Amino acid sequence: MYRTRVHHRNGRPTREDVARDANISGATVSRVLSGRTDLSISPETRTRVLEAAKKLGYHPNSAARALTSGRTGLVGFWVSLEYSRYRAEVLDYMRTLLRGSDEAMAVCDVDEEYNWAHSFDRALRVPVDGIIAFDNSASVEAFAKESETLAPMIPFVSMGAYWSESKSFVAIDLRPGADAAMRHLLKTGRRKIAYVCPWTSDLIDSGPRFEAYRDAMIGAGLEPSTIAVERVTYQRIKEALEDVVRSRNLPEAIFCMNDETAIAASAILSNHGLRIGSDIAIVGFDGIEETKHTPVPITSVKQPIQEMCDLTWQFIKTQMEDPSAPLQQKILYPELVIRESSGS
Repeated sequence: MYRTRVHHRNGRPTREDVARDANISGATVSRVLSGRTDLSISPETRTRVLEAAKKLGYHPNSAARALTSGRTGLVGFWVSLEYSRYRAEVLDYMRTLLRGSDEAMAVCDVDEEYNWAHSFDRALRVPVDGIIAFDNSASVEAFAKESETLAPMIPFVSMGAYWSESKSFVAIDLRPGADAAMRHLLKTGRRKIAYVCPWTSDLIDSGPRFEAYRDAMIGAGLEPSTIAVERVTYQRIKEALEDVVRSRNLPEAIFCMNDETAIAASAILSNHGLRIGSDIAIVGFDGIEETKHTPVPITSVKQPIQEMCDLTWQFIKTQMEDPSAPLQQKILYPELVIRESSGS
């Protein structure tokens, strides 16, 4: 059996190759593949173009398409690339939303760039139709203030725990969730409660988690105490907690900055013979999937990931379709999910 191979200039099929194969003009190919529905092109012609393009492996040039339509087909997603399971769940859900659209995601760690260079140059090298900024603690307000100069035509929506009031946003107010966690621990009779957080994080002594912890302890006439870990890794959390175990000054409960810390703490303290939920209570933050499936399921302050992402996608689509649309702003709240790690 002989198979005919089509040779293309530069090894890639062109619009003209598709036009020859479908026996129609190159202009018609462009109109069909650009998704134009306002022109009188018959269904049969559209089918011939799409089948020829698929057979030849032809994909329209994105730069040329951007020049024609004014759209790049990209949405910038600004997020810290320092790994956390919570960020990974947000990124994965947002990617799922975009999969059903014509947009692709361009991910950039803008906070890191802004912390080092106080600049948005690298992030703005990639032409995008809109920008979503997720939990950008350092850069979100700065970009919102400078956006009219830096990127006046690019819609901008911030989401998560850090947002700009001057632009569209979907915010999560973490304080009510942190307050609920501390009320729960105090209600169970625990009085010696420690806050666990990396000493390299701003959250070690600021932000809604720490402030809710501090205010609840002081309000109850108790002494706040922080267990500082170097980083959110199993080994570093193990070193910090084992120091506390050796000191024989173990708290009755720990309120962890995030769920990864809580999950590691549960395993480490269990290995030292402590009964989680009885000898020591553990509360995490974010509500990631794994908290339900540890040997002792972990109480956590669950963030509304899907609602946050759904609303943000609606907001950015509205602004990309109509840059003159009014600002859209929404505040969401997390929910305390009580499980066995903190008892009843």
